[in-house]
Amino acid sequence: MAQVKNFCSDYARDFFVERHSFSKAQSSPSLLFLGNTGLGKTHLSLAIAGQVINKGYGVIYGSAQNLLAKLEKEKFSFNNTEDQPQSYLSLVLECDLLILDDLGTEFLSQFVTAMLYNIINTRLLEGRPTIISTNLTPDDIRRRYTPQLASRLEGEYHMLRFFGEDIRLQKKQRL
Repeated sequence: MAQVKNFCSDYARDFFVERHSFSKAQSSPSLLFLGNTGLGKTHLSLAIAGQVINKGYGVIYGSAQNLLAKLEKEKFSFNNTEDQPQSYLSLVLECDLLILDDLGTEFLSQFVTAMLYNIINTRLLEGRPTIISTNLTPDDIRRRYTPQLASRLEGEYHMLRFFGEDIRLQKKQRL
């Protein structure tokens, strides 16, 4: 876990997105945090977000469940008009760093599956880093999502595995 922490500290310190060139080689990589509940995945992603924001980059953070529900509501809302200044989807696709927390907690539907693929694929093609945390294993990801989505997560994201015991339960036991 010390190696994961050090990697993430370096990642936050060196975070870089080449704006307007959409060159993947010039941007920080996307990260996939894998591990059981209570190991610090969310805490570490938010620590990275804080440093990235302090460097002047735009960050969007959301749980997979809430972010996808908001996108679904925007898509199917009767108030949805094409002349909105900027849609939530465009913010998600164009922000410098997207943090998608707790992948696997969302209710799967055709819309959600298609939207996840669109977000992940578009951001990869445009060289915009994403940090995804999940309690799922790579096998779970392959079973739950499409082969195209699983391939991008396994092949294009830098995987960091979190190990240990649930920090929340350890804190409670100390009380």
